[in-house]
Formats: sequence, C-alpha cells, structure tokens
Amino acid sequence: MNRKLQRNFSLHKKQTKKYKTEFYTNNKKILILSCVCLLLVLSSFFPKTNQIGQMLGDSFSTLYENWEGVPYQNDFKKNEANYFSPHYLPKSIFSSSYNQPLDDQLIDGRFTIGYGEKSILFGYPYSFSTSHFVLKSSGKYASNNPELSQTRALKGVLISEMEENSDVLFTSKVIYTYDNLLITQTLVPVDTDLEDIENISKGNYYKIEYEIENQSDAPRDIEFTLLLDPMINADDICKLSADGSHIGMDRKFEGAKMPFHFAFYNGNLQAKLITKHKNVISPDVAYVGQWAYLTNVLQLEQQKVGKYTDDSAILLRWNTKKIKKGEIHNYRVFYGVPKGKEGINLQHHQPDRKSQITLYFDANQSQLSSEEEAKLRNFIGARRWKAALVEGYTDAKGTEQLNLELSKDRISHVSYALQMFGIKYEKILRKSHGEFFARNDETARGNGDKKDRKVVVTVWR
Repeated sequence: MNRKLQRNFSLHKKQTKKYKTEFYTNNKKILILSCVCLLLVLSSFFPKTNQIGQMLGDSFSTLYENWEGVPYQNDFKKNEANYFSPHYLPKSIFSSSYNQPLDDQLIDGRFTIGYGEKSILFGYPYSFSTSHFVLKSSGKYASNNPELSQTRALKGVLISEMEENSDVLFTSKVIYTYDNLLITQTLVPVDTDLEDIENISKGNYYKIEYEIENQSDAPRDIEFTLLLDPMINADDICKLSADGSHIGMDRKFEGAKMPFHFAFYNGNLQAKLITKHKNVISPDVAYVGQWAYLTNVLQLEQQKVGKYTDDSAILLRWNTKKIKKGEIHNYRVFYGVPKGKEGINLQHHQPDRKSQITLYFDANQSQLSSEEEAKLRNFIGARRWKAALVEGYTDAKGTEQLNLELSKDRISHVSYALQMFGIKYEKILRKSHGEFFARNDETARGNGDKKDRKVVVTVWR
C-alpha cells in the first residue's frame, strides 16, 4: 500500500472511530437524560423518589450557579485587614502549561506604550514603566506600583497575546485580588473610532480598562486613580493641550469642564488621551502636572506644587462609589496616536530583570569622581545590558530650579560614562528629580545632605 493510500486509510479509521465514539456517547447521554426525566415523573408518586429528585435538582442548581460565576471561596488565611493575599488567585485562570511556581507567574502589570520604536509613555521601547493605578477600598490603599508608600503592593496574573520572538504584546489582561475585590486590568488595541479591530497589530489607541468586582459579603466604597506618565519620543517634558488648546502644567479639570481629550506632543509625534466619548467611562477629575507630585496620591490635594515643572504626567480619578455584593464597576479611557499613525505597541514592566547602583556627588558638582566612575565601570562590566534608566537627585540646599538643572547635569555626565562603557545613547532613559525627594528640614536646606546628592542607575537585561 503506498503512503498516500496508507494516510487516507488511517484517516478513515480515525474518522470511523470518532463517529462511533460520538454515536455511543450521544446515545448514552440520551439514555441518562431519559432516566432522569422518568425519575422526576415518578417522584410525584413516591415520596422516597421525590427526595432523590430534590437531591438531583439541588446538585444541578449548584453546578449551574458555579458556571454563572459564584465567587470562589479563598482557602488561604485572611489577615486582620480582610485582605486576599496578592499571591492568591483562582487556579482556573492559570495556564495548564505552567510548571514554574505561582510567584514566578505574577507581575505588577504596569505598562508602557509606543509607536514604532518611539515612546508615547515613559519606558518604551524597554520593559520599564512608571505609569500605575491606585485603588482605595473602604479607606485602605493598594497599587500595582510597589514603590509607593502607604499602599499595599499588588501583583497579578498576566493573560496576553504576544508576538512571536518578541517582548511586544498585542492584548493584555492582568488579574489581581485585594480586600475581597477581583480587579481586571485589560489593554486592547482599537481603531481611530475607538472600536475593536480584527487586525490587532494596526491599532491607533489602547483601551485601558479596569473592572472591579466585589466578591465580599459586604459593600465596598471604591475610589480609583490612574496615573499615566507620557514621554513623547525621548522628551519627558511634553507640550500639552486640552481639546486642541495649549495648556500649562499644574492644572485641574473636573465635572463639566473635563476636556474630551488631552494631547501630549513633541515635533510631529502626538499622543492623545480620550476622556469623553460614548465608549469612555469619563473620570471625575484630571490633574495635569509634574510626575513626582502626582505620584503622591495620598496627599495630592495638600501638596505645595513647586515652580519647576519638567516631567509631565496626568492623573485621572474616579470618585468614591459604593459597590454592592456581587456588583461590577468599570473605569475606561483610551490612549494612543491620531489617524495615520497606526501600529502602536505595548510592553509590561519587568522589574525582576534589573540591577542597580547609586553614585554620589560632592556639593554643587555634576562630574563623577574617579572613585564613583570606577564603581560604575565595574558595575557595567562586560555584560550586554538591554537598556538603562538614569535618575538624578540633589539635596535641598539652593533653589528648586537650580537643583533641577544640577540633577540634569549629573544625569548627562553619567549617561556619557555609560556610553563609554558600551550602552548606546538611545537605550538610556532619563528622569530628573532635583530636590523633590531630598531631606527637607532646616538643617538640610542650610547645609544639604550628602545622601541626597546622587544618581541612581538601573540597568536590565
């Protein structure tokens, strides 16, 4: 028998076996269903049979409720704050192909978006992000940014569609739990009309959506905040507009004054944040200002904003709403590029692949000392690092504006040294903090604190 006939014969045998299996299975199902129906009919005549029918009915009812999404009960011990451990999630959402421990499957879910090789959120095209959310539930705070103080750090499971041989994601879903709440972060590319598209690689915008389901037995008072850190190409300070009109920093919009869209632009590259549209769940408040100020969500209204503004960001807040038991609430905006700029991409923060070093400077100096330069050279070594983040800081002595410029100078010198040690210019991200994070008491303002005169270099593979 030749190979072609052999293949056809084997296929025929498989199909015949399949049809037989289906035939017997279907007949078996019909027989079982007939028996159940007969049993239920007889139950009206025989009390004992009626009890059996009731038991069957109860089991079917329970199974159906489970299919409909009855909250999965947590077997893990809860702490005093009634908090679901971030390492607990229903096992059904994990891929059966995962063999590594549960902790290795969790990420914080922060994301960055780019157009081609250019960034429209800070960090792209590298696996680094400063954008994040903060959730307030019944007076307690949680965030997917582990660096925020006074908040519970959340990690979740990533479910995504990834391009082959690439770090680039087309769609992304990250699922978290906190305070008996199930939080689902979904990022899906859409077209210029903010509608779903078939070819997901040609999107103009990303739908950024958070779905929060109350799985507790009591209602929850929920407030939700999303901070986006735009960076247009390599420019961390962007020009800003609201509904096409130029705006400055340190602005607040709320209620009826909320613009339909904000734009962040530099040269011919522009990114838009859509805040009002039929497909948007509009925020109640939007703050446009410096990233460092807006990250301090817990004291945002009380902060005294400095005169220097050199790192544009936008914070969106949905005011407190009560979510009843089993209720689901959504928050949704869109961020991307205008028509004619199709092809935005998404990447997630990957903090576990980083190494970090802190370099210190003399007062009012931006040049690396020979000792600090040697430390940096040894730190970089002969490894091939994918990218670097360079953050500049100063002490509190002097004016805010001068300190911001000093932190930029320190970044420039360290960036130059990194290039000499083998990291290309276009692979270096820069963030100037000035004195924002410095010790700020009377002594520090008079003399400065040497621990604050620094540059922190983060590199990752």
